[in-house]
Amino acid sequence: MIPMGKAFVATLGFEPSAILRLVGEKGISSDDVIYLITSKTPHPRVENAIKSVKDFVDKISPKAFVEVLRLDENSLEENIATLAKLLKTMEEPIVDITGGPKGLSIALYLAAGFANIGKVYITTETTGERLEIPTIQPPTHTLTPKQVEILKQLPNKLTKIAENTKTSKSTISKQLKGLINKGLAYKENKTFHPTLQGKITLKLIEHK
Repeated sequence: MIPMGKAFVATLGFEPSAILRLVGEKGISSDDVIYLITSKTPHPRVENAIKSVKDFVDKISPKAFVEVLRLDENSLEENIATLAKLLKTMEEPIVDITGGPKGLSIALYLAAGFANIGKVYITTETTGERLEIPTIQPPTHTLTPKQVEILKQLPNKLTKIAENTKTSKSTISKQLKGLINKGLAYKENKTFHPTLQGKITLKLIEHK
């Protein structure tokens, strides 16, 4: 669903206290939504944590929504793209990366950067202090259809890319240099590879 009010997006593991505290402090009302990002691998303690959040919301704002998004914590690139697309639908979402598997917390943090969100929250384990962590926002690049076509070919060698795309090697070489300059590709042992930014950029294009 696309939130109409405030949106909270939080990774969740066994312990829901960080997101409950955040929601309690920020407030929640009708049409607000909480997205809980958790592992697709079921665990009774995770289900209990989800229930705790839902029960809490039902008590203080029954018309607010709780949505659960279950992801494969090992699919970093896909998760970043999925979460970035979700965050882009929201206006000033409140993002918390305290709970849940580290792979999902990292994915949500990086997704916030791709979605041009300036900060996320994290609660320290030792003191319980909530910190605001600035995100790292990658440069926004406009890609031509040819650059997208080439990016989809990676990893690959120049000659093979030229053959697959029916394009001259000189043109492919020029386009690859452009992708490298944008931080979307790199060359290693005569083979061109997509960077993490290149992979996510391509997935975001494909998810449109």
